[in-house]
Amino acid sequence: MATRWGICSADHQVLIVAVAAWKLQDAQEYAKKHSIPQAYGSYEELARDPEIEVVYVGTIHPYHLPVGMLFMKAQKNVLCENPMAMNLREVQELMACAKMNSLSHGVWTRFFPASLEIERLLSQGEVVEVNIVKADFGARLMHVPRAVEKELGGGALLDISIYCLQFICMVYNGEKPECIQEGILVVDIGGTSGVPIGDILLVL
Repeated sequence: MATRWGICSADHQVLIVAVAAWKLQDAQEYAKKHSIPQAYGSYEELARDPEIEVVYVGTIHPYHLPVGMLFMKAQKNVLCENPMAMNLREVQELMACAKMNSLSHGVWTRFFPASLEIERLLSQGEVVEVNIVKADFGARLMHVPRAVEKELGGGALLDISIYCLQFICMVYNGEKPECIQEGILVVDIGGTSGVPIGDILLVL
């Protein structure tokens, strides 16, 4: 039997059995658009649904801790959007609560064909030695409040650099670096909104 999922937030395109949002109308519109059987007007209702085994938490960053805790305390497994939380203390709280349930952190770029091919080349020894990894990630996000406002967890460190960092960790497979350098650059393209670019250089 297929694993039954619930989605917490209404911003992502997935096939799911239930969706919840702060406003019932938002959840209903999302459910109708994506042919989802059940819509809830609160996260608590989704947490009480006995049919749900796994919940994808796609809320804005400051709510990852309370919402993740809500579902894990309801004995749901959780896949949390990045960043997992706003700081180390919050991540530790989530991890402590996850002892009886599964808590995963979604990083979609890890499954790009290019990433999978690099991982294969490394695992099979076709790339003998890696001394330096330089990773860049850029996106047009200056118009998105949760990406730029500090109180919402905005900024390249939480919202973008995780993609660079996880790629570097994949390449080195647990080896500890000698040096990590990070820089953030905001550029204007054609007079339009700025493009924040996360840039990490790691030397082993």
